[in-house]
Amino acid sequence: MPVRDSLWRGAMRRSARLAGISVLSACTTVSNIDSRQDGHLSLTSRTRWTFTSWNHVRSAGMKYAATYCKDHDRQLHVVAEHTEGIRGVTDQTVEVVFDCY
Repeated sequence: MPVRDSLWRGAMRRSARLAGISVLSACTTVSNIDSRQDGHLSLTSRTRWTFTSWNHVRSAGMKYAATYCKDHDRQLHVVAEHTEGIRGVTDQTVEVVFDCY
């Protein structure tokens, strides 16, 4: 019995580690805001190899852009959005091009 218990504890520890890594990898990051040559502002939000929805990645970028505009006492106006990636297969990326009015 002690060998079986030891194997079970080891398997549970590995499962807990993998679950922790999965939670950490589900994080969505948002880049700094850049000025483009055409006068608009842009940022990129992305998540790596997870089952996070495209809408979550988009929402993170939009919230960051809205906060930026609000900090400058202006309102967000989205000019364009560009998406890339496949959920659960590749990195998902959303570029938001915007202005603050």
